[in-house]
Amino acid sequence: MRFNSKELCHLALEPEEKFDRIGHLWMKDKQDGIFKKGEVFMERWFKLRGNLLFYFKSKESSGDPIGLFVLERCAVELDLNEERPFSFVLVFEGEEKMQHLAAQSERDRDAWIQALHIASYECLQMQVQSLREQIRSKTGQDPMTMADSLEPSSNSRHASVSEEAALEICIACDGLPVDSMNLPPNPFVVVSTILPPQQTWVQHSHTEIVEKSVSPQFLTTIGFGDSRGVDLITRVRLTVHNVTERMTGTMTQIGEVIFTLTDVLSAPNSRLRLRLVSQDYRNAGCVTVMAWANDKNASPESQNLMERRPSKRLEMLKTLYENVVSKSFRFETTDGENLAVYEYMGESKLSFYIPQKLLKLWIEEEKLKIEELQNLGELAEHWDNRRKEMLSLHTSLISTYARCMRFVTSYEGEPINCMSVCGRVVMCHGPSFKPSAKKADKDLEFVPTNLHLHRLWVQNEATGKSGCFDTITSGAFTAYAHKYRNGGMKRLLQQQRESYSVDRSSGQSNKLSRGAEIVSDIRSLKEECVKRCDVLCHTAMQGSGAELKRSMAVLTDKVRQLIEVCNDPLLDETDKLYQEAKPDTPPVNTTSGRQSVPANMSIGQPELSPEKTWRWSGNEFVKSPTIEPWELTRLNTDAALVCIQTKVEDLTVRKNSPADQTMWLDDLNPAVFKLKSFLEVLTGRALTAITFLTLVENRDNIPLLHTVKYRRDVIFSHAVATLVAGFLTKLRHSITDEQFLRQLWKVGVLAEFEGLLSCHGDEIGMIEDMMVAVQDLSSISFRLEETSSVESDLPRIIPSRSGLIIKVPLSAGMAQLLPPELQRGHLIKVIPVFFNVGINEQATLAERFGDTSLQEEVNVEATSMLQLYYQTYVELVGDPDTDKTQADSLENLSRRLYYDVMTKKSKNVEILWIAAEMSRKLNGLRFTCCKSGKDRTSMGVTLEQTQILQQEHNLASHVFTQALDCFRSEGVRRDNTFKNTGVRKYAFNSLQLLSVPKLYRPPHGTFGNVQT
Repeated sequence: MRFNSKELCHLALEPEEKFDRIGHLWMKDKQDGIFKKGEVFMERWFKLRGNLLFYFKSKESSGDPIGLFVLERCAVELDLNEERPFSFVLVFEGEEKMQHLAAQSERDRDAWIQALHIASYECLQMQVQSLREQIRSKTGQDPMTMADSLEPSSNSRHASVSEEAALEICIACDGLPVDSMNLPPNPFVVVSTILPPQQTWVQHSHTEIVEKSVSPQFLTTIGFGDSRGVDLITRVRLTVHNVTERMTGTMTQIGEVIFTLTDVLSAPNSRLRLRLVSQDYRNAGCVTVMAWANDKNASPESQNLMERRPSKRLEMLKTLYENVVSKSFRFETTDGENLAVYEYMGESKLSFYIPQKLLKLWIEEEKLKIEELQNLGELAEHWDNRRKEMLSLHTSLISTYARCMRFVTSYEGEPINCMSVCGRVVMCHGPSFKPSAKKADKDLEFVPTNLHLHRLWVQNEATGKSGCFDTITSGAFTAYAHKYRNGGMKRLLQQQRESYSVDRSSGQSNKLSRGAEIVSDIRSLKEECVKRCDVLCHTAMQGSGAELKRSMAVLTDKVRQLIEVCNDPLLDETDKLYQEAKPDTPPVNTTSGRQSVPANMSIGQPELSPEKTWRWSGNEFVKSPTIEPWELTRLNTDAALVCIQTKVEDLTVRKNSPADQTMWLDDLNPAVFKLKSFLEVLTGRALTAITFLTLVENRDNIPLLHTVKYRRDVIFSHAVATLVAGFLTKLRHSITDEQFLRQLWKVGVLAEFEGLLSCHGDEIGMIEDMMVAVQDLSSISFRLEETSSVESDLPRIIPSRSGLIIKVPLSAGMAQLLPPELQRGHLIKVIPVFFNVGINEQATLAERFGDTSLQEEVNVEATSMLQLYYQTYVELVGDPDTDKTQADSLENLSRRLYYDVMTKKSKNVEILWIAAEMSRKLNGLRFTCCKSGKDRTSMGVTLEQTQILQQEHNLASHVFTQALDCFRSEGVRRDNTFKNTGVRKYAFNSLQLLSVPKLYRPPHGTFGNVQT
């Protein structure tokens, strides 16, 4: 049990009229003295107050009590043995020994038994519950929902506001009384309202707690009304408390004051000063209330503030986010001016949308792989068994992905709580939100955990300077449901790479990596060759010899490039292995088995699959039961190209008359058709060879291939959904920023991810997953396109050879603001960087007894990429530094970042601070995450926004700590913890916080042992 001995002694020595019962009792206790043994009854002076029973040596004792009983979990019974007349016992739960007491008379004994019986908190709670039920049965309302509390009630506007207030007030006190020990109070104000003719006060909101101050200036503002306005006749009661124990919420009332909203607005400068009155009607100091309307239409002369215009800041967010909540504050600057500060938090609409689209693509991808394996045709028994095993795993993935897609599509959320806000029911989370408690749910594993936007909007009321700063918060991009017995993604990929054979031709990459490059090149060049064939035919229709020659030259170059790629030794080697893997078949006479090529043979048709090899007989394609050498296939393609070249030369030199020019297309068509056919055969055989190479390289690690694919898709889905949410938010906010738009097409968009994971236990695997997921984002590109559709503003995902293209729809008005390059569809590349520094007790263990090399590797790589992006930015966009001598110039920040990364320092969080500041100066996207995106993440984003206020908006230094605690105790991050766990507390305990850096520690009373 935690208690403060000084406070208990002070309580025990207060005047007797404050106690529930006092008097002499005989108490069985050990005798004083070394040689005295046993227990005897001794007379003591007892004082009962609440559930605390103090006893003194005698009534005349002026010192501290010699003992105390806490009357909880105990029963008061008559003493059946009656060692002394009029005795009774206290029986404590879980203890065999009973405490014997005796009174001086039967009447005195019965009075003590009755007083002790109702003294416990449990008994008091039962009485309250009984009265609560009686009031509820008579009035139909629960009186407990109106009780003042440190936590916002269900009727509290401050709890979760989806609209900005029509009217706001801020509160300050002065002259508050000190306590009996001459210590200043810890003031806390509860705001209650009543709208006549109603008779019941309703808790409306509350301020933060200010530590040890007789003149507190509260930073949290209190809002009234919404877009529909506010009734100015609303009466407001401010109750000022002294919080004596934050952990338990123990507090005493200092005083209260009552006024109406009209009183405040009618006061000079809308500033009302009132005297606080204590419960015994004494002066308890003063309170100053200042009010302002958030709409120019608001008028204190009218009875109501009606027609409140919707906030543009909120309306812009609601296009991309749902369940947006906001909190407002007023801070002081170093110049004595006021900063209006607003926090916003919303759930991204893309949390479930992006995984659905990715799962659909991956299902089609798996179906294509099954088709490619089946197109290998008949194989020897050994290889056929391997193929069946691989087919089984691909089928399993399709089944798993389809199940997840169905669940994600139909998921509607499980609301933790419904709040009544301004007469409307608001769900705490719905289909746009996956709480951290479900991070191990396999049905939702492709959905990012706890994905939210955290926005800070600030404006200096005197100068008008404003700023908006966004951070996307989420849980780590990790396959939590798959666990970490074999490590994370980085370790699994390393294990997979070690099992692959090296490509001797390059000597650098494994064969599968080289094969993937070949497939990408072949598909790209084949598409270009077919396109050039069509251009050649179109040119022939025009009848221009010069244009025909130019088109032929381009076609020749593309076809020769394709042949050169197919000349790779790896393809030749793999094709031989593939032919050897075929079962033995007796030779067949080629002339007797001749068949004509189908007349409708065209690009992409399955009739030309490599297991049904076609060869050129001199006049036509025939299907041959024997396989021609790979080299001959390439030579035949080259010969078909030469045939077209000869035909073009003949047409432009000998048949260049106007009459002949009309026949050019008819003369060219057969040769072009033959080339297209050879291109189909060439690329088909090459792709089949690579498919067989995949089977060969994974023959002993097919389960590992499945594990890697599955896990990588899960973490990639998290990363893509988070990235797209950040990019769309940044784009819409900066659509009028010409420098940002120019930066997009010249150097791409910077995505800076901040991790707070530790190199210990499972979080090592999480870091490995994060590393790979963030690296994979470099395969993402964005394309902006104008759309006239009003059905959806959501992006589309298009697969490409190099990765994925995210097509972002924009309205005509927004599209017109884009530079010409982006209007023409120029791809915007993504440059992702990932920094990580562990801050909790596990990080301490890793630094002292473990290994932090993984974290060092992450930060070194990220620093290199960030500095490269900065250099490219300077070269292509321009130097953003106007004065390189300043400490916060990008050049100086880059040097400091390099120094901090290369210096070994325990929990060097300055790395994160510098990287975040560089990212903001380079117009980058900011992301912060920890295991659940809830506790450590909340500490990180609140610290960052307080630093922003100090660095860029001159927040007064003496307000820094109070502002930081205010964000953490009253800001939107408390709502985030509630949405995830149902408790408004961060999941830390006192022991853990001893190892957390001081600036990352939550204020007392806001943390406890809750579910993570």
